[in-house]
Amino acid sequence: MKILFLFLFFPLFLCSQNSLEEGKNAFEAGEHQKAVFILNAVLEDKPSDKMARDYLGQAYASLESWEKSAEVNKTLVEDYPENAEYHFRYGGALGLVAKSSNPFKAASLIGDVKFHLKKAAELDPKHINSRWALLQMYLELPAIIGGSESTSRAYASELKLISPVDGALAFGYIERELENYDKAEIHYKQAVELGQSETTYRELAELYKRSKNDSAFFQTLESGMKKLNSIALASVYVDRALTLNRNRLKALEILNIFNLAELNSEEKEKLVRLKFQLD
Repeated sequence: MKILFLFLFFPLFLCSQNSLEEGKNAFEAGEHQKAVFILNAVLEDKPSDKMARDYLGQAYASLESWEKSAEVNKTLVEDYPENAEYHFRYGGALGLVAKSSNPFKAASLIGDVKFHLKKAAELDPKHINSRWALLQMYLELPAIIGGSESTSRAYASELKLISPVDGALAFGYIERELENYDKAEIHYKQAVELGQSETTYRELAELYKRSKNDSAFFQTLESGMKKLNSIALASVYVDRALTLNRNRLKALEILNIFNLAELNSEEKEKLVRLKFQLD
């Protein structure tokens, strides 16, 4: 009888597993709406499935459906209270719900946002994203509802201990938001030196954009594009060149020396589109 019972339900198990895999693959392929549809169907049959909820919460976040993402991640926090990532995702989603809400609703959510982001940082001493979220929140919030520049700087210091690059980016971010552009430049240049990544070059360029130093903006991106063979940085460069109607020929010259062998098919298509925009 036991063998028969297993035999009868084994096909259902396989079907559920296949659907979960299909939902996961859709999410990883960037087909987030499709992933939501499939994963919700999986959860109709298995409401407690951990991985289905995990990917569903992320899919909703990718679609910027923050309330739905928060709802899913809340169930994960309740079932797995020692999981730092779930606390971060829940707190982060709530924070973004608060950002788009009226002041009264936003104020009512701040306590939960802080609690779950801090819980993530507490559970995982090396959890970078939760510390970034806390840094930004404390810097953005007015002092009357709990904002604190000193607390923001404290999280930047924690990030520096975990990752020197993130620390430099964090202090650069704080100074940039406070419009202390000279101080921000020091930190962002240090981040570029340490990280040599698309993120570090892009953030330094953003500083120059905000401080209206267009020459330094283009020079920074040009340096990053050449060093990293980065289509993402090229896209930022071209967009700004078109907006300002300058450096178009220089942009085309740089695009023509990209190493195609190091680009994937999607990047090659993007390169063609960028060249077309400049013609």
